[in-house]
Amino acid sequence: MFRAVALFFAASLTAVPALADEAANAAEASETAMTASFTAAAARLKDQAPDQRFSQLFNAWERMDGPQNASAAIAIPSRKPVDAMRLSSNFGTRSDPFNGRAKAHKGIDIPGAIGSPIYATADGIVAMAQWFGGYGNFIKLTHGNSIETRYGHMSKLNVQPGERVHKGQIIGFMGSTGHSTGSHLHYEVRIDGTAVNPMSFVTPGEVMLASLDTGAGGPGTDDHDDD
Repeated sequence: MFRAVALFFAASLTAVPALADEAANAAEASETAMTASFTAAAARLKDQAPDQRFSQLFNAWERMDGPQNASAAIAIPSRKPVDAMRLSSNFGTRSDPFNGRAKAHKGIDIPGAIGSPIYATADGIVAMAQWFGGYGNFIKLTHGNSIETRYGHMSKLNVQPGERVHKGQIIGFMGSTGHSTGSHLHYEVRIDGTAVNPMSFVTPGEVMLASLDTGAGGPGTDDHDDD
């Protein structure tokens, strides 16, 4: 589990490439040296990349890695939320599909047919399962130590608040509810409230396949300001 978190964390820190590479190498070190090496590399990267997003991620890492969390249950998102992993809109700044202005997109949009099953990407607890503003029919799962996943625009929800779910369980079905241009899933991963790139949590093969079909505001995308 540590290696998955560390590799994701290193992959997310691109402000100083050399130290990001060092952090990634530390994540692949022996189990005994892994935690100390990675934390040291990440700390040096924090000193040289003091932007707000990085600081939030680093602080979240420190809490997750602290002694008080040594026995805490953490489930890392590690599978596709749908069967067919195509993207109609990627993570990051993009042109808003409704007004054309540049805007941060906090997740990825995955188009598909209405009624396509949506899966939990890790074991977790259903924190929300309801209509939520621009997200439409919305589910939020918590996975321990400030890790959460979000699923929006569904046609139907298949879980209830407080329910414990397992990785691969069908939690809902794809739709176009809320502020949406067509049938798709809006999927987010957040750490300590900060949205991070969900593609860091799927396998390299799945990233490559999805990137071949990535658009910017194509059919089945969205716009919402809800947090």
